[in-house]
Amino acid sequence: MSDDGSSEAQSILDLCEGDRLKAFQMVQGQLGTLVMRLQAILGLSSIVITVTGFSGRTVAQTSTLAKVTVVAGLVLVLIAAAVGMGGVLRLRWSTQELGGSPLESIARVIRIRDHKERFMTTALVLFVVGFAMYCFAVAQLLMAP
Repeated sequence: MSDDGSSEAQSILDLCEGDRLKAFQMVQGQLGTLVMRLQAILGLSSIVITVTGFSGRTVAQTSTLAKVTVVAGLVLVLIAAAVGMGGVLRLRWSTQELGGSPLESIARVIRIRDHKERFMTTALVLFVVGFAMYCFAVAQLLMAP
């Protein structure tokens, strides 16, 4: 894939046998996939927040390490949600990118997709690290004498 998306755009147009609408819908579907995956992260984040509301204090009282890891985990999960929402859910209609040749239009939407994908990857890494820290804190509670 080239940095400007034109190589991938050409490949998509070729795959769709020049059908511009089909090619555009293919890239639109990829944008939809990013949103659905972010929704999964947001759902899991809301579970972490809810569980913290019920048992966070108990976990934090287990030890200093548990306190630090539960708070750090919660903060990272919240940052992951914010990064994902700010980067993936920012709304700009793909049809606003129409103009010029079909190749140029599809390449612009691919660049948007790639930009949103970078935010999604960052959010996923933050979430996994934060969730792991959170689970580590809960494990300390479960293993405490």
